Amino acid sequence: MTFDPEGPLSRESEQELMRQLVAGDEDAIRTLYARFGRSVYTLGLRLLGSNEGAEELTQDVFLAAWRKGSRFDATRGRLSTWLMAIAHNMAVDRLRHDRGAARPSLVFMDELPEPAPFDEEHGLIERDQARRALAGLSPAERRLLSQAYFYGWTAREIAETDGIPLGTVKTRLRTALIKLRRAGAEEARAAARTMEGERW
Repeated sequence: MTFDPEGPLSRESEQELMRQLVAGDEDAIRTLYARFGRSVYTLGLRLLGSNEGAEELTQDVFLAAWRKGSRFDATRGRLSTWLMAIAHNMAVDRLRHDRGAARPSLVFMDELPEPAPFDEEHGLIERDQARRALAGLSPAERRLLSQAYFYGWTAREIAETDGIPLGTVKTRLRTALIKLRRAGAEEARAAARTMEGERW
């Protein structure tokens, strides 16, 4: 099976690509690297801060993808997300290892500042509102926001990884954010009405 070097891959194509990778097919290795190497490298550079670290990370990620390739399940998520999760976890592990478990300096209890009071109920309400707002988005919109805000990808990186035009990625991100803001505003208005009703 050959893979279109430009267009997006279907879930079936991603699964087949990984099957070929595990089997040691050199074309599959080249295809995987050509499609996702730059995004993995960019994430590594952002997290590790050096070209050398990013290059090593990229090599390690594709080696891990080959070793763990049989675990990839296209029905559970996109190949790009799976690879970037591997890259993110490896980079974080590397940072922890490089920095080591530094011994904390001794601080007397009376020198610690008083913690700010935490309104547990308010925190629970905010989390619940965020959960409901996110539930109003499509799975594709939630995935896009996750790539942008949890993985820190740029719109261009998302476009290159997923094979989507850059303008389309920007439009979808903007639409998802507008939906979230509207949902948040509606939640706030509903909460205000509830509080107003409780007063009277």
